[in-house]
Amino acid sequence: MNVLLVNPSQSALYGKIGSINQPHMGLACIGAVLEKEGCQVSLIDIDFDRISDESLTEIVCSRKIDLVGLTATTPVVKSAIQVANVVKKASSAVKVMIGGIHATIMPETLAAEPSIDFIICGEGEATVRDLVQSLQTGGDPAHVAGLFYRKGDQVVKTAPRLLIQDLDALPFPARHLFSSRQYSYPDTLYSPAFAIHTSRGCPGKCTFCQAQNFYGHKIRFRSAQSVADEVEILIKDFKAKEIHVWDDNFAAHKERVFLIRDEIKKRKLSPVFSFTAGIRVDTACDERVLKAMREMGGYAIAFGVESGNQTVLNNIGKGITLDQARKAVHLAKKVGFEVWGFFMLGFPDESEKEMAETIAFAKELDPHIAKFHVLKPYPGSRMYEDMLKFGLIDDFNHENYGIHTFPVHHTKYVGGAKINEMQKRAYKEFYLRPSTMIKQLGRIRSANRLLNNLKAGVGILRLINS
Repeated sequence: MNVLLVNPSQSALYGKIGSINQPHMGLACIGAVLEKEGCQVSLIDIDFDRISDESLTEIVCSRKIDLVGLTATTPVVKSAIQVANVVKKASSAVKVMIGGIHATIMPETLAAEPSIDFIICGEGEATVRDLVQSLQTGGDPAHVAGLFYRKGDQVVKTAPRLLIQDLDALPFPARHLFSSRQYSYPDTLYSPAFAIHTSRGCPGKCTFCQAQNFYGHKIRFRSAQSVADEVEILIKDFKAKEIHVWDDNFAAHKERVFLIRDEIKKRKLSPVFSFTAGIRVDTACDERVLKAMREMGGYAIAFGVESGNQTVLNNIGKGITLDQARKAVHLAKKVGFEVWGFFMLGFPDESEKEMAETIAFAKELDPHIAKFHVLKPYPGSRMYEDMLKFGLIDDFNHENYGIHTFPVHHTKYVGGAKINEMQKRAYKEFYLRPSTMIKQLGRIRSANRLLNNLKAGVGILRLINS
C-alpha cells in the first residue's frame, strides 16, 4: 500500500507570532508503524515544504497514493479538511484517515465530512496498523478498535482502543521521512536538533488541558535502555547536536532519570538536551534530579507555572503551589540550567488584578525566557464545558483557537480586549527591562540561537503591536 502522510498548514495555530518549523513527531511515529507493515510511505509538511493545492494534487496522482493520513489539533482542523478535499478531488479512490487530539475529541463532527473516510481516536499506532491490514485484505473495519467511519448513511463507532502499555515495543519515529533535517526549535543553540518523547500520559487534572483525554492520566514510561538507544541513533545516524525532550513528566520518575543519565554516560555519548516542553514544578523540586538532568547533558528546562495567583491555580486544577514554582526555578538556576517559564492569561475567574499578579510573579521568578499564552478553551477540556455553561465563549470558529491569536472568550470580569492588552503588557514588562535585555544578549552563544531569537523577537513585536 502506498501511503502519504500530511502535516496540514499550522498558520492558524501560531497567529501573529509566526509559525515554528518543527517536524510532526506523531506522523513520524505512524510512518514507522506503516513501514513495519510493508507500506511505501512518504510524508509532506504543507508549510515547510511549501505545498500548494496543485502540488498536492500532482503528488497524489503521480505517486499513485492509496491512503492519506492527516493529523490535526483544534485550530488546524479546517486546514486538514481542506487537504482532504484536495485529495478526494484528485482521486476519489484514495482513502483518507485523520487522527490527533481533535479527531479524538470530536470524531462525530469529522465523520460528517465527505472527504474523510476514517477517524482514528486516541493513540494511533495500533489502530492504523490494524486498519491498513484490514484495507489490504478486504476485511471489515468494524473489527478495528479505535475507529469512527461512515457506512452508507450511518456513522460506525468501533470498540475503544486501549492505551499502549509497552512503549518500548513501538518502533522509533521514521525521521528519514522528513524532506529536510533543517527544522528548528525555539531558542536552540545547535543544529541539527531533534525531538524525542520518553513517556506518555499525565496524572495532572488541569481543567484547560485536552491531553488527558488522549494519553490518559497514568504516566507510561519508556525504559532508560530504550531512551538511550534512540539518543544514540540520533547522534550517530542523524548527526544530532541537540535533543529536545518533549515530556511534561520527565522528572516524575526520579529513579529513571538517574538510569537514563547512567546509560548515556556508559555509552560515552555527549548529547545536549533541552527540556523545554513545560515540566511540572512539583516533580522538579529535587536538586538531585535536576543535577542528574544536567549531568546527562541538559542545559535548558521549562516549567509550566501558568498563574501567579494561588486561588487561580487551585481553580484550574493545576495541583501546584507558588512556593513549588519558586523552589523549582531556584534549584534549576542553582544547578546551571537556563530556565523557561510558561504562563497563561484569561482564566474564567481572573480580573485584571489576577493577571497583573501573574506578570509580577513572572518577573519575580525571572526565568531566562517567559512565554505568556492567552487561554484557549479547547473542546474536550473541562474548562470548555464550564465556560460554555457560563456563557464565557464568544467565538466558536476553531480556526481562531491558535495559541497566539486574539482571545475567543471573556472572563467573569473582563472582555477579550482586556485579556489581549494584558498579554501585550506581560511581554513588554518582562522583556523591556534593562537587566533582561542585557541577559538576552549574553545568552546568544551561537549563530543558530541568534537566528532563532531574531525570529522570535520579530514575532513578539508583531504581537505587541497588533
